[in-house]
Amino acid sequence: MLMQVNDLHTHYGNIKALRGVSFHVEEGEILSFIGANGAGKSTLMNTLAGVLKPVKGQIIFNGEDITKLDPRGRVQKGIVLCPEGRQIFPKFTVEENLLMGAYTVNDKALVRQKYDRVFELFPQIKDRQKQLAGTLSGGEQQMLAIGRATMANPKLLMLDEPSLGLSPILVEQIFALIEEIHRDGTTILLVEQNAMAALEISDRAYALETGEITIEGKGSELLGNDIIIKSYLGG
Repeated sequence: MLMQVNDLHTHYGNIKALRGVSFHVEEGEILSFIGANGAGKSTLMNTLAGVLKPVKGQIIFNGEDITKLDPRGRVQKGIVLCPEGRQIFPKFTVEENLLMGAYTVNDKALVRQKYDRVFELFPQIKDRQKQLAGTLSGGEQQMLAIGRATMANPKLLMLDEPSLGLSPILVEQIFALIEEIHRDGTTILLVEQNAMAALEISDRAYALETGEITIEGKGSELLGNDIIIKSYLGG
């Protein structure tokens, strides 16, 4: 088991955004959290990344308690978040953005290998290496954000709403690329409002509702679950 999360509670002032969330991530899987806006999905990702501190609970990664570890320490352990809304550096070039993603990696050969792999995965941005990231299209910025996250050589890549604001064709492309990164040997934790696309590529999934897990199961099983169909798949 790569990650075990026990009874996680995270609050924003009086708002209890996460209320006793417990789950695990197996090494080598794609695990998804689906849920509506305000369900607590991004709060969960930011808590796992160390950006938010839980008021209660425990996060075990690779057999080690990292609950109190800072965000940089978690990146060094191999937990990397590609945040919602891309959050690239618009006034840096594509190349500079990618190299920023590798700031914790000391192996220059590995950085070069990861850099080249980004352009194999995302050929659309290969010719844009010297272009300012802020001038890219929305889809290209999302590709850059995911590419930057892979530069840190993650053991667990956490993707927060990677399809947000993209056209259906680009959504399809992004999900195909997530599967490609997974085939490279990266474990993926995915948070998505696009439940159908997420469940189709997931080994397992959890539904999150107002800060609590309500349903869990294999991705393929949840695609046929009546509650999931009614709540998230427009059935």
